[in-house]
Amino acid sequence: MALEVLLFRSLFRNDCAELTGQKRAVYRSNKLLWLGGLIFHWSLLIILLRHLKFFFEPVPGCVSFLQNLDGPFQIFTPVLLVTDVLVVGTLCYLFLRRILNPQIRYISLISDYFLLLLILGIVVSGILMRHFFRVDLLEVKRFTLAILGFSPVIPKDVGIVFYVHLFLVSFLLAYFPFSKLMHMGGIFLSPTRNLKNNSRAQRHINPWNYPVKVHTYDEWEGEFKEAIKEAGLPLEKE
Repeated sequence: MALEVLLFRSLFRNDCAELTGQKRAVYRSNKLLWLGGLIFHWSLLIILLRHLKFFFEPVPGCVSFLQNLDGPFQIFTPVLLVTDVLVVGTLCYLFLRRILNPQIRYISLISDYFLLLLILGIVVSGILMRHFFRVDLLEVKRFTLAILGFSPVIPKDVGIVFYVHLFLVSFLLAYFPFSKLMHMGGIFLSPTRNLKNNSRAQRHINPWNYPVKVHTYDEWEGEFKEAIKEAGLPLEKE
């Protein structure tokens, strides 16, 4: 389970099937999807952990260490964070993959594109606030701490981009339980991941199953025997 959650074991072992010109199925490695998904999820996790600085006073040392680790290169002011670049790049890759790959495009739904664009909007609005439309971080922190204390205040000098960012995050949190993003928790409830694979040696019965009145095939055939004969269909019991 740890390998599945942390390193995407199933996705790493996944193959890509294609038809050649001679209509022959060939299989090849699909490690680019695994790498893109891994980088995207880990970058998003680091970004979320970095945002804990707005919810704690004083800021935990591990959060400050993580932010310093995320921005090792003194590029721009404020420092350009590696995860910001990685998450935008992987989101664009996942979005273009759904558009350019005919097989993936065929099975993609509107919700698949919508989620990618929604997360991309959150990330881009956050980058805009950090590098182009500066906001007062002290006001943002006062705003978040006030919400945690159930005494919300209106922040000053934060600009419209902050409210766009906040709206998109709030929308994502509200939409989360009804979307495919629930795979984050569902993987822990997957029987193929957290149960022993011994169904051939031992029969597993749900303890919450209740007695159900069944109608066996023998009973059904006996009930409709004449009708089956008239229709000319074979009977197991003559």
